[in-house]
Amino acid sequence: MSVLKGIRSLLKTASGFSKNDSVRAYARDHPLVTAGLVLPTAGFLGSEVVAPIAKGAYNLTPIQDFIDEGRAERRYQERRSEAMGNLGEDLKRRRIEEMIERNMAVVASRDPHLYSQVMAGRVLPQGAVVLGGPRRQDLMEELAYAMGNSANPEEFTSLFQ
Repeated sequence: MSVLKGIRSLLKTASGFSKNDSVRAYARDHPLVTAGLVLPTAGFLGSEVVAPIAKGAYNLTPIQDFIDEGRAERRYQERRSEAMGNLGEDLKRRRIEEMIERNMAVVASRDPHLYSQVMAGRVLPQGAVVLGGPRRQDLMEELAYAMGNSANPEEFTSLFQ
């Protein structure tokens, strides 16, 4: 008797089948019980036996090394270009913010009435004093931004130096 037949005979007797019973006939007569036994066994074999073997074979191939090197290089290049782009944009944004602050100070010093009107958000009579109410900082920043002398933000400079 071969080893496989011996194992089959052992499993048959351990599961309650006699030597004359057919496992195939039982599976054909009881499909739900068979599915209940086969599906978990197949899942176990797939996840615990086949997957580690396949993963080990995949990790041994030299193709994986080339793929990983390419990914690492791309990630490095992306991070580097992103950092350089952010640096340039930060400088540009900071320069525009400084220009806006400078223009707001110029408007406040040269024409306090206009500054008061813009900050109040409405037309005021000459010499009026605003008491309470929200200050319209957004309008003042928009006016200061519009006082620049270029439509291109990269070349944006204040009219007042």
